Order: sequence, then C-alpha cells, then structure tokens
Amino acid sequence: MAEESLAQQLSTLRSLLDDVDARLTRTPALPAGLEDLKRSVDTLRTNMWAILSAGQGAMAPIRVERLKLRRAVEGIRAVRASLTDGGKLHPEHIELQLIARELIDQIGKLR
Repeated sequence: MAEESLAQQLSTLRSLLDDVDARLTRTPALPAGLEDLKRSVDTLRTNMWAILSAGQGAMAPIRVERLKLRRAVEGIRAVRASLTDGGKLHPEHIELQLIARELIDQIGKLR
C-alpha cells in the first residue's frame, strides 16, 4: 500500500480534529483520554508554529530547537511558580527532577 503524502495526512488530520471538535460539543461529560489528546495537539501546534517561524535554510533547525527550548524553559518556570505558591507535589515532579539532573550531567559533559 502506498504511503500517504504529508499533504494528505494533514488534510486527514484536520478532518479528524474537526469531527472530534463537533462531537465534543454534543458530549455532556469529558471522555477519557481527552486531556492526553489536548496535550498532544498543543505540542503539535507549538511545534508547527516553531517550524513556520523558523522558516527555511540552514539555520532553520537551530531556530526550531531554540524555540522548543524556550517553551521548555517557560514551562519549567510555571512549574516552579506553582510550587512556590504552595502547589501540591505530583509524581511528575519527581520525573521532572530526574530529567533535570540528567540534563545537568549532559550539559556538564558538553562544556
């Protein structure tokens, strides 16, 4: 079976998202998995904007990477602010702490 072109996949995705949006407006309760889908769509949207903002050329991958890093920094600052304001600890905080330690180690090796 031939692989779908990217343009066709984008069209299919748009149609599926429109259908999901229409069904959600008729649903009295939030279905399971909606939060996960929301995060995935948000990440996709942000990545698409990064790619569009970066444009073309040799520097585009660097600009995309920097935009992703900027988004990560903003997210981490928001997490820190929520903890400073007396927020509750969740298992993801421990995961974030472990990833931060690994990242510190990797950055230290690159210097």
